Amino acid sequence: MLRPEFLGAIIFCYLFGSIPFSFLVARWAKGIDLRTSGEGNVGARNVWHSVGKVYGFISGFLDFSKGVVAWAAAQLLALDSPEIWALGLAAVIGHAFPVFLKGRGGKGAATAMGFIFCLSPFPLIIAGAFMGLAFIIFRDFHLAVAPGMALLPLLWLFVFNKSWTDVVLLLAMFLFLGLKRWIDEPYMRKIKSQTGWNKS
Repeated sequence: MLRPEFLGAIIFCYLFGSIPFSFLVARWAKGIDLRTSGEGNVGARNVWHSVGKVYGFISGFLDFSKGVVAWAAAQLLALDSPEIWALGLAAVIGHAFPVFLKGRGGKGAATAMGFIFCLSPFPLIIAGAFMGLAFIIFRDFHLAVAPGMALLPLLWLFVFNKSWTDVVLLLAMFLFLGLKRWIDEPYMRKIKSQTGWNKS
């Protein structure tokens, strides 16, 4: 049976994750609706390109903070590993399917990275540097992200000696991110064709 405080923390993390910071920043800064602008994604990358780099950075930081708050809530309740991951996933699901935007949210990557950074910062920094190098070489955002995501669980398992449980849960979170992108792809393709989005 779920403890009331654990269930309450899951609900809190989902609701906090649902706060559409990127959407609000874009509305406040430029009066645009991210769902019908740029690539159609309610996330920091779309703010970066559709509104401006400073606003994109602010949006990314705020979305990143959702994962940090989920981790902090888990620490406050002294939860075990699977329960900690449940709060992190609740925040990511909230960002991806926010109740405040009728389920039309972002991809969840920044929120997931905030949570993962709190769990183990150094592997993520290494994987992030690898992604940065890949982007410099390929000049393609998605080609850069893929090898970084592949490297992170390997670092966790073979370099930083994380448990198999944590590695499997990390992969499960990555699977959710991939599933969310697959779900969003038809809608984003439609919006891109309307806005002329040509960013890689």
